[in-house]
This record gives sequence, C-alpha cells and structure tokens, in this order.
Amino acid sequence: MSRNLRKITVLLLALTLILTTGVTSFAGSKITEKQAISKALKNAGLSKSKVRALEAEYEDGKYEIEFVRKSNKAEYSYEYSKSGRLLEKSIDYRYKKNSSKEKIGKSEARKKAAAYTGVKLSIVKKGTCRYEYDDGKGTYEVKFRSGKYKIEVEILAPTGKVIEYDRKYVG
Repeated sequence: MSRNLRKITVLLLALTLILTTGVTSFAGSKITEKQAISKALKNAGLSKSKVRALEAEYEDGKYEIEFVRKSNKAEYSYEYSKSGRLLEKSIDYRYKKNSSKEKIGKSEARKKAAAYTGVKLSIVKKGTCRYEYDDGKGTYEVKFRSGKYKIEVEILAPTGKVIEYDRKYVG
C-alpha cells in the first residue's frame, strides 16, 4: 500500500510542478510573430514607423522577417528560431554604382569588416577576402567565422562602404 501511495505522491508533485512552471517549459517556449518583429526592429535600431514593406512569416519552425528602411532603402532580412534565437541576419544596402577600378586594398577591407561587425581584426584575418570586379563595380567579399556564426561582408572597393552583410547561425 505504501508503494502505491509513493507513486501517487510523485505523480501529484509532478503535476504540481507542471502547473506552477507552465506546460510551455516542457514543450519549449515559442515567441509570437509580434515578438519576432519587435526583435528584428530592435536589432536594426529602427521603429515600425521608419520601415516599409514589413513582412513576417512563420515556416518550418522559424520566423522570417523582412522590411525596407524608408530613409536609405536598405533591405533587412532576419530569421529567428521559434525560441527567439537569431539564426540569420542580412542587410543589403543601396549604393551608387562606381565604375572606378581604384581599390582600398584587402587589408583595409578586412579592417572595415571588423569595424562594421564589431569582431576583432585578428578573427577577421583568419577568414577570406576576395576582390571581384563585375557589372561595373569592384567589391571585396570578406568571409569569416565568429563563435557560432558565419559572417560575410561585401564592401565597395573604391570607397570602403559596406553594401551587404550576412550573418548565419551555424551552431
């Protein structure tokens, strides 16, 4: 009899724990679409009034948030896991084409990438930096890993302006 009483007590304690902590702690908490949008806007340093063409979609257990900044027409794209972890961030900046074949150099491109991302230059230097001249523009594509992220920065070769930024969570 005492054995059955112990089982019932354990079950009651487990049920009490579930009810007091919330079922979501066992099933994994999930952020809402509104929270995902709020996280993306906060990460971009923008308010809803400063963007247009805001789109949000939940698919395959991930939120995809996209919007365009009104002032410079930069396109932002974010991907969050259902728990709210930032998986991917991409910014595509608008710029005037410059057909100049001048270059800031790979060393300077790496410095610009480090400054833009906030990653130490020593880590950026471990990655790759490739110059490309295509469609009337010269760019440097700087790729590196920082922690659990793969980062790519595209920089205009004549000016050093960042025109594209991608960060992917690779675990």
